Amino acid sequence: MSRFRRTFTACLIAASLTLAGCAGAVRDQIYQASDKTIDIAQWTHVRPQPFPVKTADGLSLTGYYWPGEPMDRDVILFFHGRGSNQGVAARYAEHLTGRGDHVIVVSYRGFGGNPGSPTQASMVDDGRRFIAQARTLIGSNARIFLVGHSLGGAVALHVAATMPVAGVVTLSTFDKLAESTPGGMSALLPDKWNNLDAATKIRAPLVMIHGTADDRVDMGQASALFAAAGHPTDWLIAPGAGHNPDMARLGPLVSEAVEAVDDDALGKYPTTLPAGWEVRRK
Repeated sequence: MSRFRRTFTACLIAASLTLAGCAGAVRDQIYQASDKTIDIAQWTHVRPQPFPVKTADGLSLTGYYWPGEPMDRDVILFFHGRGSNQGVAARYAEHLTGRGDHVIVVSYRGFGGNPGSPTQASMVDDGRRFIAQARTLIGSNARIFLVGHSLGGAVALHVAATMPVAGVVTLSTFDKLAESTPGGMSALLPDKWNNLDAATKIRAPLVMIHGTADDRVDMGQASALFAAAGHPTDWLIAPGAGHNPDMARLGPLVSEAVEAVDDDALGKYPTTLPAGWEVRRK
């Protein structure tokens, strides 16, 4: 988050920048989006299918899709973080396949060869469009689960705050972006990403997974997000884990969370925890 602080300070010092120009510079730092097209084969063992989505303003976005069992109604949508792309997301999301669930990699405008430039409003709408396309593909009775890493967790929370979903899982997600800005500079922040507010509006079960050694989103932010969330919420605390998720370890926990929500058994989740992990519930 210190990178954001340096950006805001530079915006104030550089008198030649207009406020609008500063907002654009800050957004560049927030999202670090690259429009370089990725080769999905370099990121996955089992190559997923392309998953095209059309945005409300006519942009063509590309995500990816691994089909689940034909009779399975569970659909897991994975939202990647800032500075990431569909390839990184697919590398993570592939660990959620093979258990019958349909798995979709969401990507936003401006990332991984997608056209356009990201903003908070557009990224949330892009996520909603991926859900709509998933329902078109799987059926109107699809059970939608959102899984988001870091900023992707913020997108997932804000999407779930505006439309019904079956459940949400966040990985290393912060509380409020404005809390990371120097005093008096939050007014320059073009996208607020107030996840505390979004968490109060979600009407679906929430599972948070956070590492104690996360050097980008500290435990204080995770604790604030947990406090703001409604019921039921489970917070899994991984000792020594950093910001980027070890999906070989976390994948089974995410899949078990989906099953627990399906079975209305989240209070018994998880059935087993790795040594040293802690779970808090509300």
